[in-house]
Amino acid sequence: MVNFKWNQKRALEVAKEDGISIGEARGEVRGKLIGERNAMMKVALSLLKKGLPVGVITDSTNLLLEEVRKIAKDNGLAF
Repeated sequence: MVNFKWNQKRALEVAKEDGISIGEARGEVRGKLIGERNAMMKVALSLLKKGLPVGVITDSTNLLLEEVRKIAKDNGLAF
């Protein structure tokens, strides 16, 4: 038979540690996604400046047409 004594203080500490670990993991994933998106937006701007067709840019960056249009507009580029 297992002798188990409930320790509420320790249980709360473990739950807090678990919550922090989960939050950190989610933050890392979110940060990575944001970083990748920002990188693709920079690539799209570079390709727009080189005059590549919009279809090539959207295919290459996985950005939506509307997003590429906004990047062009925000940077004073003709679309």
